[in-house]
Amino acid sequence: MDEIELMPGIRIASRRCLWMPEAATVVVADLHIGYESALEYDGIHIPRIQTAAVEEALNEIVDLYDPVRLVVAGDIKHEFSRNLGQEFKDVRRVMDGLLERTEVILVKGNHDNYLETIVSRIEAPVMDRYVQGGMTIVHGHSNCDHRPLVMGHEHPSIKLVDRVGAYLKLPCFMHLKEEGIIVLPAFSPLASGIDLTAAANDYLSPMLRSSNVRAADIYACTDIGLLPLGCLSGLEGLRL
Repeated sequence: MDEIELMPGIRIASRRCLWMPEAATVVVADLHIGYESALEYDGIHIPRIQTAAVEEALNEIVDLYDPVRLVVAGDIKHEFSRNLGQEFKDVRRVMDGLLERTEVILVKGNHDNYLETIVSRIEAPVMDRYVQGGMTIVHGHSNCDHRPLVMGHEHPSIKLVDRVGAYLKLPCFMHLKEEGIIVLPAFSPLASGIDLTAAANDYLSPMLRSSNVRAADIYACTDIGLLPLGCLSGLEGLRL
């Protein structure tokens, strides 16, 4: 299945996005545009594939849903400490293309230092949190008491291992029903994510460190749709 409704009017999709039909709003997280540029700055050269892949995937989502707005829940850019020249150009290009088709809201993440400089000449507001239809959207790197809540930051994934040791790592959604929290997978194809079956309580987000994460329902994103895997506690030590 391509979509699953977790709450009334709140759907997760195999394209690593959340869809709010009544509000015509799409939410994604952790684009990490400029990842290749940051590696090159440190002397590591990889093909420049991520930004193009992110841009293409975002446009496919806009084609599919025709949203009134697209919200990016943090870490639009990758580099912490500076704005790299190529990163600046890449973020501008992706945002300019999206803004020709829909409204864009940027929720600031921990990687988004100096983001305001990059987007200062385009119509994309930058804020610490955004509320739509009663749902609060944040990045997740700091505490937020508002519920229900959608966040990114954690880059959740599940590592499925077979009997001979081969494994498949899948990005996934987390749904903490009791806490009213939905955690989005990273949208970046290069952000492989934290294996939740091995994370114990060593989570990036302070909100998850203080939550009963083992009770979270897990939904993996695959090429054939969303794969409901059940409760995280039942996946620990899982072998195929």
